[in-house]
Amino acid sequence: MQKRALFALRAGLAIAACATIFTACGSTDTCDEVYHPKLKLADCQKTTGNFKKGTTTHYVHSEGFEFDLTVTQDSIFKNDWTDYCVEAEEEDRTVLLTSTYPIMSVEVNFYGDIDDSYIERSYRIPMSISHGNTKFSVDLEFDGNPMGAENTLTMLDTITFNGTTYDSVFVIMDNAHYNEHIYNEEAPGDTAYLYFSKEKGILKLETTDGKSFTIKEGGDNE
Repeated sequence: MQKRALFALRAGLAIAACATIFTACGSTDTCDEVYHPKLKLADCQKTTGNFKKGTTTHYVHSEGFEFDLTVTQDSIFKNDWTDYCVEAEEEDRTVLLTSTYPIMSVEVNFYGDIDDSYIERSYRIPMSISHGNTKFSVDLEFDGNPMGAENTLTMLDTITFNGTTYDSVFVIMDNAHYNEHIYNEEAPGDTAYLYFSKEKGILKLETTDGKSFTIKEGGDNE
């Protein structure tokens, strides 16, 4: 699982808790006081996308074939990590969608960041989605709506895919071409976009090799 950068709060606590300003806090051994946050998932991270184990969604690939993606894993687990003067217990969620033919998968990760013991901090509610070498990341608000850097995120009132219209769809640019608020026009491959609905999950996923797959409700690949 990818590691996320420490937030400014954690860095500030680390500096404040160091034994002296001349000592680098590379581990908790140099700290006078260690912060022990228990970072929980937000409610929206447990419901966004309706990723229930066993749920199957039908898609049409840009190369012409149709297939199903089924939620074969939906796991919530604790991830312990240490950095500077922080020893954290983080609640994370991993969802895996797989297809038996063709063999392919999509991984969705949610990372806990709700700390009830520190009510004054601002929260990030991260979600990442990856398929092969193409990855997308977005922060959610408490209602499950997205927030992102300018030009990385587009909100659509409605969009129609294969005869079905979807409301309140957000479109996320892939990490390779737009990450850390910087557009990377030199990144190899095509710019890819993910079309996502809070209620339906992945509507369309484009990859940086120019391919894509799109939801088709009522479809059957048998």
